[in-house]
Amino acid sequence: MWRGIRRRAALVAAALTLAVTALVPVPAAAHGGAVAVALGTDGAGGVSASLTWVADGHPVEESVQVSVTATADDGSVVGPVVLASASEGVGWYRSDGGILAAGHWTLTATVSGAVQAEASTQVDVVPPPPAPEPDPAPDPGSDAGAAAAAASAPAEGRALATVPYLVGGAALLAALAAVVVLRRARVRERNAR
Repeated sequence: MWRGIRRRAALVAAALTLAVTALVPVPAAAHGGAVAVALGTDGAGGVSASLTWVADGHPVEESVQVSVTATADDGSVVGPVVLASASEGVGWYRSDGGILAAGHWTLTATVSGAVQAEASTQVDVVPPPPAPEPDPAPDPGSDAGAAAAAASAPAEGRALATVPYLVGGAALLAALAAVVVLRRARVRERNAR
C-alpha cells in the first residue's frame, strides 16, 4: 500500500524539481568567436562602446582594453582614448564626457586583451540644448503640493514585495498537487480491495 504512495510522491517531487530547475538561468556555452563592437556617443561628447559575442548576442565578460580614435571631418584627431568599464553593465565601456566637440566624427575602436576586435562607425555630436527654466516649487500645503509630493514618493519595495507571494503560491500549489496524488492513490487502493 505505502509503496505505491511513496512512488507517486517521489514522482511528484521529481517533477517539481525538474520544473524548478528548468526555470533557473544557466550561463550560455556559446561564448567565443567573433565580437561585435557597437560604438556611439553619450550625448555629452563622450564615447561609449558595447561588446557582445556575435554567436549569441551576450555581452563580453572577459577583461579587455578598448581604445578609440576619433577623426573629425575637418581632420582633427582625438585619441587614442582608452575607455573605462562602465557601470551600465557587463560589456559596456565609456570615456569621460566632453572629449568630442560638436560635429561629424569617424570613430575607430580597437579591442585587445582576452578577445580581439576592431570596428569603425560615424557619429554626429550635437551641442546640448539650453537647460529649461525650473518651474517654481508648489506650496507644500496646497493640493498641487500634496499631489507633487505623492508623485515623487519612491516606489521602494513594490517589485520585491511580490516575491514572497509568488514563492508562497508555488509552495502551496506543490503541496496541493502532492495531496491530490496521495488521495487518488488511497482511493485506488480502496477500490482495488
